[in-house]
Amino acid sequence: MDPETTFFEGLIELQYGKKVVNLLKPIAQKISWAKGWPEDDTAFWNAEAFMWERKIDREKRNLIFKELRFLIGGKNLDLGCGGYSYIPSTGFDFSSEMLKQNEQCTSKVQGDLEKKLPFRVKEFDSITAVFVLNYVRNYNGLLQEVSRVLKPKGIFVMVLYSGELNDWQKQKEVNRFSVKKWKSILKEVGFKVNFYEKGKMWFFKCGKAYLRPAL
Repeated sequence: MDPETTFFEGLIELQYGKKVVNLLKPIAQKISWAKGWPEDDTAFWNAEAFMWERKIDREKRNLIFKELRFLIGGKNLDLGCGGYSYIPSTGFDFSSEMLKQNEQCTSKVQGDLEKKLPFRVKEFDSITAVFVLNYVRNYNGLLQEVSRVLKPKGIFVMVLYSGELNDWQKQKEVNRFSVKKWKSILKEVGFKVNFYEKGKMWFFKCGKAYLRPAL
């Protein structure tokens, strides 16, 4: 059996709680896109691309789509798009395998959310970030970039899971703030925030706050 097939089968076993990480590590070294797994972030998320539909059940995907479909028709940027975007989008992710799996992307850009976004000022009508901000260290910098590339009347939608992550996903989480804290962070960047919770998910629908010009 070739290394990729063995690795994929091991990933499925991992999802069911089997302790196969140490068995999979040497196999990952034989696969170009998985070298360094699971410690290496890029290799970790490349592998997660093949498990994407198993991570988020159909009910949650349908709920998220219903909450985002009002954005269809504009030019949307999906940050950390992973292997699945909920609406047609420019997909942005640092995992090449995630981008390959994503069929909802009208265009695909590989890059790092910890750095400046490679897009023009006021380029997008809307921006989405679904289950992403918990994995970004430089969240303030990213949100400032969101404001920069979002049109003045554009909408930014951030979705976070309000429940407890499983241990496998939690190992890559770098922050976990309360709703109050996230609202404060968003407002400090310059967003007005409409928040609500559905299906154990937090929805932050944000527009740019009106700033009175200096005299």
